Amino acid sequence: MRNRDQAALGKRLIVMAFVAVGAVACQTDREADEGPRPEQERDSAGIRIIENGRPEEGSRLPWRIGPEPSVTIGSVEADDEFQLYRVDDALRLGDGRLVVANGSSHQLLVFDEDGNYLAAWGQKGDGPGDFGGGWGGNAYGFRLFWMEQWPGDSIAVCHGTYSLGLELLSIFDSSGRHGRRVNLARDGSHTVCRDVMPDGAILASRSPGWSGYPPTGMDRPEMDFLLLEPDGSLRAELGTHPGAEEFQYNDEVGSPPFNFWMHDPPFQQSIVWGAWDGLAIVSNTDRYEIRAYAADGSLARIVRRDHQVRTPTEADLEWFKADRLDGITDDDFRQKVTQVLDALPLPSSFPAFSPIAMYELGIEVDALDYLWVREYRLPGDEGDRPLWTVFDPDGIVQGFIETPPGLVIYEIGEDYVLGKVFDELRVEYVQLWPLERPGAG
Repeated sequence: MRNRDQAALGKRLIVMAFVAVGAVACQTDREADEGPRPEQERDSAGIRIIENGRPEEGSRLPWRIGPEPSVTIGSVEADDEFQLYRVDDALRLGDGRLVVANGSSHQLLVFDEDGNYLAAWGQKGDGPGDFGGGWGGNAYGFRLFWMEQWPGDSIAVCHGTYSLGLELLSIFDSSGRHGRRVNLARDGSHTVCRDVMPDGAILASRSPGWSGYPPTGMDRPEMDFLLLEPDGSLRAELGTHPGAEEFQYNDEVGSPPFNFWMHDPPFQQSIVWGAWDGLAIVSNTDRYEIRAYAADGSLARIVRRDHQVRTPTEADLEWFKADRLDGITDDDFRQKVTQVLDALPLPSSFPAFSPIAMYELGIEVDALDYLWVREYRLPGDEGDRPLWTVFDPDGIVQGFIETPPGLVIYEIGEDYVLGKVFDELRVEYVQLWPLERPGAG
């Protein structure tokens, strides 16, 4: 996520911004041209709170993502040296080059602005500039590593090591030369980098160590969030937050005993994080509320959007179970999974917006510091184009926008969207899509 500094970060005020969404009969032509204008109330508590209405049903921003990608990288017949598999991230450098974090080869693959292969940086291993391990991505390590722009023209890569079990952040210059690496877990804790702030501070999380299998049922381990200095030392603590819901099933009677950990139970409540406008986001999906923290760890901004809480039904839960069993052909394994699914409780509510998923977060911050929040897709929802609510850098809702179906978004620039898609054979492609957004600052 790309961010710019906020000049008024230290202001001591509460702002209650009630945003009118859609056409209002008494609105003047000038107000309509300028978009939503918040009303403000002030207090002395030091937190800025923005209350937004929901964009009008069926409405869309005038922004446009092109009908097809302008660059596509990847091929079934690609050479081994740049065969894409387990792509974990991608970013665009200032000169137009594209850098792809290729998990299968433990390398950063570099392509020119037209998608032609140029070079590979790094390798699998434990030495300086090497990549490995499985802690660099989201809450469960599905992503091997990810990248962010570092102050200047360098690249910060969050990753692990192949055998040492360390969580690291490595800095490379724009030519791929490794500069240094920071061990975030030097005190023996499981500390993982989550994002990079504009000044080089590191947004990180720390999870509790393994304490054995919990009893059968839902569990929601807590996570501590921190802001670290560029050298890995502590800058500020952002508090302890509920992490992602998990479901643990333990059958100690069977022979052999059967333990099953479901890391993504039905309609999972979870957590999102990111760097936005010089602030650090740490928020849960239980309600439509984005919380952002200042450099000293204090809560600086709360952005809310009107949201109707929906409660899952037994039919929704049955849909989830059928979806999980689909494609399981091994009778023994299918029986065990059915045993687990039958023990699932009915969740109390759907998430207010999309949480972390297998490949991506539910929020993105673009190059102009607009915040994109992905709408949660309810069971039975039609359409295959993800829908996002966009907020401007001040937290004022702008409207809905759709993104291409199947596109896992890694970066949103001023005039492009960069991400990954799969074809019907599960071959991976990195694509750059043009983005036009009239009226964006």
